[in-house]
Amino acid sequence: MVTGIFSRSDVAARFFSVIPLLLFCFTNVQAQDGPVVNPTPAPVVKSPVRQAIPQAAQPTVAPVIKQPTKQAIPQTTQPVPVVAPLPTTPVELAIQGILKEGVNPKLRWPRFSDFQTQLESLYQTAAYAPLWLHEDKPTPQAREVIAILGSADDKGLNSTDYDAQMLGKWLDSLNNATSSNPQELASFDSALSISLIRYASNLYRGRINPKHVNFALEIEPKNEDLAGLLRKISTSANPDKLLANLEPKLGLYENMKKALVRYRQLAKEPSAAPIAVPNKFKPGDHHADVPKIRKLLSVLGDLTEGNPNDASQTYDKPLAEAVKRFQARHGLTPDGVIGKTTLAEFNVPLSERVKKLQLGLERLRWLPEQIGGRYILVNIPSFQLYGYHYGSGAENPDLIMNVIVGEAIDGRSTPVFHSDMTYVNFRPYWNVPDTIAAKEYVPILRRNPGYLGRNNMEIVPNFALNANAYAATKGNIEALASGSLKIRQKPGPKNALGLVKFTFPNTNNVYLHSTPNQGLFKRTRRDFSHGCIRVEYPVKLAEFVLKDHEEWSTENIESAMHKDKPKIVTLKTPIPVYITYSTVMADASGQAMFYNDIYGHDQILIDQLTKGFPYAP
Repeated sequence: MVTGIFSRSDVAARFFSVIPLLLFCFTNVQAQDGPVVNPTPAPVVKSPVRQAIPQAAQPTVAPVIKQPTKQAIPQTTQPVPVVAPLPTTPVELAIQGILKEGVNPKLRWPRFSDFQTQLESLYQTAAYAPLWLHEDKPTPQAREVIAILGSADDKGLNSTDYDAQMLGKWLDSLNNATSSNPQELASFDSALSISLIRYASNLYRGRINPKHVNFALEIEPKNEDLAGLLRKISTSANPDKLLANLEPKLGLYENMKKALVRYRQLAKEPSAAPIAVPNKFKPGDHHADVPKIRKLLSVLGDLTEGNPNDASQTYDKPLAEAVKRFQARHGLTPDGVIGKTTLAEFNVPLSERVKKLQLGLERLRWLPEQIGGRYILVNIPSFQLYGYHYGSGAENPDLIMNVIVGEAIDGRSTPVFHSDMTYVNFRPYWNVPDTIAAKEYVPILRRNPGYLGRNNMEIVPNFALNANAYAATKGNIEALASGSLKIRQKPGPKNALGLVKFTFPNTNNVYLHSTPNQGLFKRTRRDFSHGCIRVEYPVKLAEFVLKDHEEWSTENIESAMHKDKPKIVTLKTPIPVYITYSTVMADASGQAMFYNDIYGHDQILIDQLTKGFPYAP
């Protein structure tokens, strides 16, 4: 090979002179293969080169016709990554440092690892510029947000968790200062953002994840962009409206907030001396503390007749009616007799009632933001079922009835969960769970195999409707103990499930059903079942559930309950069922009803809340 002969410009010129010849040959070869796909001449274009040539060195070349290709190759462009602006001022750099560290020592709960990523993303987009400062002074929005944090107690939250008082004083100090150091400004700005995002999240989702208190409320996640909301609030003329949108849309939630405001105000009043009357104090009896009872029930709204300042020591009829209302509101037998339990409820501090309402509001935040259409809510401590026709906005339920829930012992308590009711089963079999069969029925059958026939029960290989029944032999009874055989009760008036079962699929094997034993509904405390929920008025519940099934009139419902064979009715639209646990409820007037913590769930939740931020995800 000869080297060093041609100059750089000669090389370029010879290269470009060869290109037309090559293209000409290529075109002739294609023409021999067949007709050109597109006979329209292609536009004249410049031939691409691998390396740019200086303008002075480029030779004149013949026009090049670009030949069509058999398959177009798509051109892709790589997205240009967006580079976040970098902090430059001392305040911006200080804010960045606080967020990177995940600690603001000025706060009651300094660590904010649960919101660190969201806050970093929020600030990073604006080079860590302050959200709540303008020319080193707090903005009007900062003052309004701090006022909102200060009213957190009216929402069932705790304003001290959000450092509302401290932030208010801090804001005033910054306003009065002639100058502030960058670290101080950065600390204030980040502290306000931390407190606000905590408050917004707690208002929206609650403070505690329900799974940490053994509640299986696996409901659709709430995915509000809280960081984006903070940026909106920082420039909004109405931060309060933006935050109010985060609250649950349940009528019950609004009712409970009304009750909370009222009881918080009452709790601020000086505590009265404890009431002490003899046990089983009846109307017509006399005692020096009767005026105290009259005054208390007037304040609580139960005494609606008579003079609350009446100094009479006689337990009169208007006061007896007030006592009955008080008893009904506290899950007691409303007989007007003041026994030990009623007296104990008289003397519960109103601050304890406030705590119950706070826990109740926390649990309501675990439910969906809004529920459309019909839904059913069962509250375990109140032993009641509530049916709503028109979604979560309804102030009061359209259907209320007593229920019997699981006994307050290990293994029998009714679980807290959500599912959708999908069908109604008239004349159901009771398929006895294996654990109940082994623990309760096997010992009975070992002693007396005839128990099966007398109670309309049978041993079967499985729970299919056409399963063959087996005799109660010793071997079959032992097979029941091991779970290889099953036991069920046939449909009929003595069936433990009564005449109708309302089914919503769940892993707990819990459902709503009627019962042949109606007497237990007269009790004030009704935890008697193995976990399933017995309803007092099954026909009314069936009417509610089958409302959009025109053929299912009351007459047809009652007829199906008394026919010989089971019948399953699939619902046109599944109905959400929420098995909940709240030791307080409230009506549209804000009147509260309080109930015993039969399963001890209140204390479990209190223990979780006491841990403070950051709460476990």
